[in-house]
Amino acid sequence: MIDHVNNLKLQHMVELSKLGDGCAAIEAEIERWLTEHDVVFGGTTIPFVLMPHFVSPGQIRRVRSAVGCLSRVLTRFCDAYPDDARLREELALSDREDDLVRIDPGYPNAMRICRLDAFLQGYDVKFLEFNADSPAGIGYTDVLFEGLSQAIDLPRVRVEFDTAYTPMLPELIVTLLDAYRHVRAAQPDLPESPRLALIDVPSTPSVPEFRIICEAARRAGIEALFAYQEDLQYDGSVLRAQGEPVHLVYRRVLTEDMSGACGDALIAAAREGRIALVNPFRSRVANNKKLFALLDDPRFAHLVEPDELEAIRSTIPWTRVLRPGRTTYGSWVVDLLAFASDNRERLVLKPVSDYGGHGVALGIETDQSDRDSVIEAQAEHANYVVQEYVPVPEEMFPTVEDGHVAMRLKRFNINPFGIGGRYAGMITRISDQAVINVSAGGGLLPSVVGRHKRRLLAEDEPGEGEMVHGSP
Repeated sequence: MIDHVNNLKLQHMVELSKLGDGCAAIEAEIERWLTEHDVVFGGTTIPFVLMPHFVSPGQIRRVRSAVGCLSRVLTRFCDAYPDDARLREELALSDREDDLVRIDPGYPNAMRICRLDAFLQGYDVKFLEFNADSPAGIGYTDVLFEGLSQAIDLPRVRVEFDTAYTPMLPELIVTLLDAYRHVRAAQPDLPESPRLALIDVPSTPSVPEFRIICEAARRAGIEALFAYQEDLQYDGSVLRAQGEPVHLVYRRVLTEDMSGACGDALIAAAREGRIALVNPFRSRVANNKKLFALLDDPRFAHLVEPDELEAIRSTIPWTRVLRPGRTTYGSWVVDLLAFASDNRERLVLKPVSDYGGHGVALGIETDQSDRDSVIEAQAEHANYVVQEYVPVPEEMFPTVEDGHVAMRLKRFNINPFGIGGRYAGMITRISDQAVINVSAGGGLLPSVVGRHKRRLLAEDEPGEGEMVHGSP
């Protein structure tokens, strides 16, 4: 039962409505504060509403368990890539990408940071994308939670409900330093305390988030800077960014954007073990949407434990690599290409390596002729997947319109992070559109666990790590 978290949402919105015109002033105050504290993407303050996304303890336990399980399995696939010829053949990476993925990161559990995007309906979690190459959003949400907490105080909500948010920046810093310690063990001339560099391309819209992360690193006693890959030089021993030696790199530049002599500098330093690179290029394996089809493929059963397979089947939608041949769908045996064409409203087509909703053909929004053109063009290349459509969840959120608070139905997804191989926290994205993405104008919310102060329901029993942080 999740009635108590629904009661929390309702109570929050009722108390907001009592503030009347004051909601507009609160919204303006929060927006100013967020702008001053770098919750900005592409030059615009990230949209928000006057309420976190509340989830129940039972929901968060479900998400935590699934994220832990999938993080283990995805890491196993990443680690297997150099020695598993069948996996390499299936993923069919380009020669350049194959070379990068084979670089030994110098530390165990290569996939250190992963954002697992999912839909949450009640207790049902369905994962739709793994962002393991350069996942974003960790820094923004901690600050957004702080901004909402400072500006919104609803005494009745505070009296009746317990709420808790899990900060993610501390976990990020811990896993970065752990990776560095492993690399330094093999390179003892590296300094005990590293200088951290966040690296991306000049066109990145996320510089404000990088400033947030650098400040968190400095609070933890680590020198930190942000630089573009064009600012890098490597002399065969020391990698420099803006002329400063760096030893730990938080890579936010996408693998496909690594280019030129400066990109080569970062690659060379990683290959020779002179830096700890997080995420390493090997994590790119988990970014490939073909893995959704391979996780329960019998050919890769050696990479999945029986209990993990059960979790995979309950949280991963039916997925196949789009290519000629026959396959199973439940108890049916079908011709995949004909099945993908005939079931436009049931199935989604997705490119295996793109992100942000680019190239996705939703059956309910794509004409049959356009869909068949995609199938015909991509089937021989095996660089698309076909996946069972999962309805986009919707919830009511408070918005300010004409100076007053109004309740509006918005689509949302959840974005839990696996950091260091375990659940570390979660953000929620909201939108009025089918594609829910900040780059497409969507909003961002902290995911907050909430429940009645009175422990009346079975799911109220706290799980590990729950309700240990301060309430907003």
